[in-house]
Amino acid sequence: MKASPTRKSAPSRAASGKLRVSPGEWLRQHWLCAKDALQRLFSQPVNTFMTLMVIGVALLLPALLYVLGSNLAQFGNRLTETGQITAYFHDATSDADHLSLVNSLQTDDRINVVNYISTEQAMRDFADWSGLGDVMSNLEENPLPASLDIHLPASGLTDINALAEELSTNELIDLVQVDEQWLIRLEQILMLGDRIVLVLVAVLAMAVLFIVGNSIRTIIANRSDEIQVMNLIGATRQYMARPFLWLGLCYGFLGGVIAWILLALMLLFIHEPTSALLGFYGSEYQLIGLGWQASLSLLLGSALLGWLGARISVSRHLTKS
Repeated sequence: MKASPTRKSAPSRAASGKLRVSPGEWLRQHWLCAKDALQRLFSQPVNTFMTLMVIGVALLLPALLYVLGSNLAQFGNRLTETGQITAYFHDATSDADHLSLVNSLQTDDRINVVNYISTEQAMRDFADWSGLGDVMSNLEENPLPASLDIHLPASGLTDINALAEELSTNELIDLVQVDEQWLIRLEQILMLGDRIVLVLVAVLAMAVLFIVGNSIRTIIANRSDEIQVMNLIGATRQYMARPFLWLGLCYGFLGGVIAWILLALMLLFIHEPTSALLGFYGSEYQLIGLGWQASLSLLLGSALLGWLGARISVSRHLTKS
């Protein structure tokens, strides 16, 4: 008697080999999961909006600090392009002595530009800058000394300090001012700002992970019966996790979009007064936004955080089931 072939159970079939899915079918499944994730988000607009706003505000803070640091860096970059020394002449010196020193400095290879500011020019510049022209014209004597505005190439502080020491020993010079200390302080402030941004990014990234993970955990709890049924009929964990991963990715990406929009609105609101303020320091200073590279990093990073938060939450649930 010929034995009838036995049927393999579902677990035996699953153990005998993996089911191969064509690339087209794989893409279709992901497209359906992404579409389903968006539909679930928009089916509860109030809860979705509140969750996305919390994520957006959490991502807004490091983005805002990044923009602030980028704008402050304009001043540091501008100052480091050239070193500047200001030397003030003694009151008893003559214009001929001043011009003789100017001619001598112009032959120095370390110096880019030497600007001579006479006492009369200093008076006019101060009157124009301060708006006290009437007061200055009534003074019996000009209290402002002649000075030299010296610019050096961006070759570090060594040449600047050496030239400042030489000028301070010159008998014609009364005072030498170097913006070295202020520049060093500004560089240290910018470095501190970068560290603060990094720390804040790490802390708020963890907050986004917890927010998305908690939201996904609540959704998984509401669909626990559906997951149990899928588990019983032999669905793989990857298949069961895929919709929730797309849901977390959508949470993160849309939260990043909200953070970008909030930052753009804030910059638009302060653009006019900020541009007017920067205009007093020169036309080369402008309000800098996030930029396309940083914007792309914000959106991709937020999407990755959403996916990772969902991954952690889904892994814990599927491990228990």
